[in-house]
Amino acid sequence: MTARPSWSWSPRILTALLLLAGCSSEDKDEQSFPEPPGELVASDLQRARSPNVAAEDLAAVVAGNTDFGAALYRLSTRPGENLFFSPYSITQAFGMTYAGARGNTEAQMAQALRFVSQDRFHPALNALDLKLHDRAEHPNQPGSPPTLRVVNALWGQKGRTFEPAFLDTLAVNYGAGMRVVDFSTESESIRSRINGWVKDLTEGRIQGLLPEGSVTPDTSLVMANALYFKGAWAVPFTEGGTRSAPFYRLDGSQQQVQMMGGADGLLSYGKGDGYEALALAYSGQSFRMLLVIPDSGRFTEVESRLSASFLSEVRSKLERDRFYLRMPKFRVETRLSLVEPLKALGLVDAFTGASDMSGMTKEEALAIQSAEHKAFVAVDEKGTEAAAATAIGMVPVSMPPELVVDRPFLFLIEDVDTQAVLFMGRIVNPSP
Repeated sequence: MTARPSWSWSPRILTALLLLAGCSSEDKDEQSFPEPPGELVASDLQRARSPNVAAEDLAAVVAGNTDFGAALYRLSTRPGENLFFSPYSITQAFGMTYAGARGNTEAQMAQALRFVSQDRFHPALNALDLKLHDRAEHPNQPGSPPTLRVVNALWGQKGRTFEPAFLDTLAVNYGAGMRVVDFSTESESIRSRINGWVKDLTEGRIQGLLPEGSVTPDTSLVMANALYFKGAWAVPFTEGGTRSAPFYRLDGSQQQVQMMGGADGLLSYGKGDGYEALALAYSGQSFRMLLVIPDSGRFTEVESRLSASFLSEVRSKLERDRFYLRMPKFRVETRLSLVEPLKALGLVDAFTGASDMSGMTKEEALAIQSAEHKAFVAVDEKGTEAAAATAIGMVPVSMPPELVVDRPFLFLIEDVDTQAVLFMGRIVNPSP
């Protein structure tokens, strides 16, 4: 085996691009999308469809994903601004990077992203991903289930040798191969083609993901993850129930928002120390949106508690009760640069000359140049991501008590069974 060369600074870069988006038009079969650019090079191994994973390992990956999301949430919030991102998408993309990290880089990545050891992490993440897809395809109850899609893609420089064990891990646990391209002579063309592929994959939601100058002749590897979720409410709001109403901002001022009305019936509701909580199921009952609505004057305090254990407490408070719900329509688009937050969480070497990605390649050393995350969410009377699906609601005989979400709140989209948090955010200034 060839020894790994000693480090000297090189412009060769590994670019980790973390992509999340929603699509509002009719879903397509994945096979109908055009092939991504490049020639596919993959391990001969097939994805493990029934991984033997201990329950505690699966629970550790779920909790780690949530705690990482909470830590990134705290580092990414800005006064008066909404926020939306996907911890699960970032975990997927950096999980692939983790497979090639070694030494201090590996240890720092595990610390920053709350990963368990590699021998436990990759099989458990694969098991979780398969479980989530099964939940989407086989919902708990009758109804049109949400659409859930996770796409992993990698593009490597032609002529560079990547470690067989790295390619095996990608194939077995992520169902991903590598597309071989020539960044050295076609960097701008490749950037444009990847952007076009992403644009088509996201129904035009994400355009120009790779900005000009982000792919250069010195690029060696680009990694991307896309996570898609579309869900109709199990009990939709009524179109005629939406009207202008006040929303009370954190600074005490008011803004008029489009407040939806409806979803009346049995809802999961609870109260805790300084907050109310509400869970809204999507059609099929396998996934739901969990809202944490801090009491007036206690938003910052409750927000600071966000963690896997706090969310477990919130879920334990939920009980079925009957309400007529009013909450604002909203739409959020977020772009996050993850480099500085990850450095703050302890992942430092991967972005510097001390980077050790020798598990990927024994050739010229690689460091991460950029890590970008983009997210989109739209919530309306029908569901999330402007889904065109339809759910059947029941009309109550008498009007139940009214529950109004008219102040800033935290929200998640999660799997009911595993409690895996796919998306996380806050709304302090609704904008439909």
